[in-house]
Amino acid sequence: MRKGFVLVFLLALSIPAFAATVDDCERYKGVQVGPYYIGPGYWNKEKCPGEQCLKIDDKTGDFTVVKDTFDCGYGVASYPYILYGSSWGVTSGAKDLPAPISSLKNLLTDWTIQTTRTGAWDAAYDIWVCPDNKCGGDGFNGGAEVMVWLDYFNCGGWQYKVGDVSIEGIDWEVWQTKADAGPNNHWQYVAYVPKTLMSSIQNFDLLPFFQDSVQRGFLKPDWWVYAIEAGNEIHTKGVPFASKNFSVTVNSPNPGPFTFKRLDAPIKGAR
Repeated sequence: MRKGFVLVFLLALSIPAFAATVDDCERYKGVQVGPYYIGPGYWNKEKCPGEQCLKIDDKTGDFTVVKDTFDCGYGVASYPYILYGSSWGVTSGAKDLPAPISSLKNLLTDWTIQTTRTGAWDAAYDIWVCPDNKCGGDGFNGGAEVMVWLDYFNCGGWQYKVGDVSIEGIDWEVWQTKADAGPNNHWQYVAYVPKTLMSSIQNFDLLPFFQDSVQRGFLKPDWWVYAIEAGNEIHTKGVPFASKNFSVTVNSPNPGPFTFKRLDAPIKGAR
């Protein structure tokens, strides 16, 4: 979760056509790959100083976090991510977002991650929802941030557990709180924390998570989905972390079956 910050993003790095890998140790420099944008997301550097470095494939959008030197304790230092949509002043070029929740038949995504069991982190989707079609670079005041975790280590859901739910045949804990980025920018934060850790998913439908949040009163069906991000909320260490094969399909006419690869690793810790 992001809180108490103002994002100022630089222009995306121009990469020659022959380049295959971008070495990125800068705070805001990102890479555009088709309808996706890959960014370092080191938003909390003032409170969690250090350095973070990524290697980004400028043809596929796959990226690896190869270095971080910060230690943010219980706080989140960074969220290196791949984005589909518009979030906090960054636009990936997706043509079918934003879209009202009520207009969605499905919202399918693939993602593969490779994690390292050191430090504290959660590898998760971070989805931004606007109460109307007017959200911009200043954030999502009055809207919501919906996180769907795949894997985590030495951390847990935050701040209030409000129940459990089964989605896509997997059991999830549901956590909720209020988040803010200043006195006039507040939103609902909802996190779905899995009881089964996963390293890869295919044809994973995110729409049921919105529907569950609507039933709980955290979202409304006429709110707009603006952005789907996938990355790693890093407190400390946890590198290397790799993100591969990320994709988003809105309202697929022929959704395939959901499949996933289980990660046989212990869950440790809790906030």
